Amino acid sequence: MQLALNIAIFFAGFYVAGLVASKPKQLRAALDQFLSNVRYVLDAFKQTEQQDSPSRPEQRLVEADGDALYTKDQVEQQFPEDSWQRRAYEEVKSILLSTNSNAKKFPCPYATAGFKANEHRYVFMHSEDATEPRNIRLLANAMRAYFPISHDLGPNTSLVILHPLSDEKNTVDDYQQKFWDLLRGLRTCDLKDWPEDIPQDTSHARWAFCFDGVPWFPAVLTPSHVQRNSRYAPNFAIAMQPKWVFDHLFRTPERRRAAVESVRKLLVPFDDIEPSPDLSAYGTEGTAESHQYYLLDENRTSECPYQDLDR
Repeated sequence: MQLALNIAIFFAGFYVAGLVASKPKQLRAALDQFLSNVRYVLDAFKQTEQQDSPSRPEQRLVEADGDALYTKDQVEQQFPEDSWQRRAYEEVKSILLSTNSNAKKFPCPYATAGFKANEHRYVFMHSEDATEPRNIRLLANAMRAYFPISHDLGPNTSLVILHPLSDEKNTVDDYQQKFWDLLRGLRTCDLKDWPEDIPQDTSHARWAFCFDGVPWFPAVLTPSHVQRNSRYAPNFAIAMQPKWVFDHLFRTPERRRAAVESVRKLLVPFDDIEPSPDLSAYGTEGTAESHQYYLLDENRTSECPYQDLDR
């Protein structure tokens, strides 16, 4: 910007001389031309500085989509009952509150508590295609906006990501690939470095998905799950939680044991399949958190297709 000012002063020298030599009637026209040239130079340098500034990419991303986070009240007030967004939300609500006839109690009481306390926030994707830049941009912005307020929302908070149904018939394996492609896409537009204390090898026992400099735990539900009812939803859905939620819930060995037992007690009658053997405590040798994000509809290990999401 200093260079721009120097150039403006340089132009001023010539224009002042011209103004002195001009007739009075020409004074206004010459002055207007001078100011126009100065504005042109300053605007050009301002644009260059904005393009070079490290904060600009994030600002452009935020400006592109705005605030995409919704509370449950906003969803119910802003989306018509026949919209796909409202229908997808109502299905999630029905699952968490077990309002359908003969419905079994949802096996995660913490998710249910979070919904009742209005601790959840919702984001609606443009399509099921996880590779679409607009989807990746939308979710990246939502996660950046959500995390700073997550602590204030409550201990059972979650970012609920809902996708519209596509015309394609996707299998459990298809949705697994979509999920990992979405996480990989988020990494391409992450503006912060991967945390140094978390390995990037997805098979490592202490690996966790990281975005915006913090670790997250996503849990996926799909329309294709049949036996594992706890991972079924009519729309492709992801519950994205900051890892601090689990740090708080499992803050003592006693609390961890009580929480796990509570969930497993409800999980056995809820699912038509035994609990996945991949469910384990973070950091346990011989396990990986990447196996837990997307549980399959059978009891075999769910593998991440990428060794490193940044490669």
